[in-house]
Amino acid sequence: MRSKLDVVKAYIDMAWTNPPSSIMEAAATYMSDDFQSHDKDGNVVMNKEAFLGMTQLLLAAFKDFKAVYGDLREEDGGVIMEFHFEGTHTGDFDLSAMGLGVIPASGRKIVWPESISIWKVEGDKIVSEQAMTGGLESFFAPLGVKLPSA
Repeated sequence: MRSKLDVVKAYIDMAWTNPPSSIMEAAATYMSDDFQSHDKDGNVVMNKEAFLGMTQLLLAAFKDFKAVYGDLREEDGGVIMEFHFEGTHTGDFDLSAMGLGVIPASGRKIVWPESISIWKVEGDKIVSEQAMTGGLESFFAPLGVKLPSA
């Protein structure tokens, strides 16, 4: 059996070879069917389907969207991932499903702040990821989107 770090690295390598199809293939290969994405407080913000849906929306709005990875290490029973996203906002970003409307293309190059998350792995499947820094609020901020308060 591979280490947790090896599983996450294999997912990353596969996911970014030829997006968006490679992301879907990597998810099918490495994410558990009950995968969950959590915010900093541990609340579930997306299941696997929503996570992949958001990825598709990002790739439609940011044709050159990519994740830039820093340190990856096994710690606290998971894989700590340091990363940021970047891309040029060339298409409309449809966040209607979240009640946030459509953000028209701006043509701006956006480099999101560095983030840290912990990815949990069981066997050869990624079962969850949780933001330790960043999260949806800091992700949407560079786009001028403010999440509604609860």
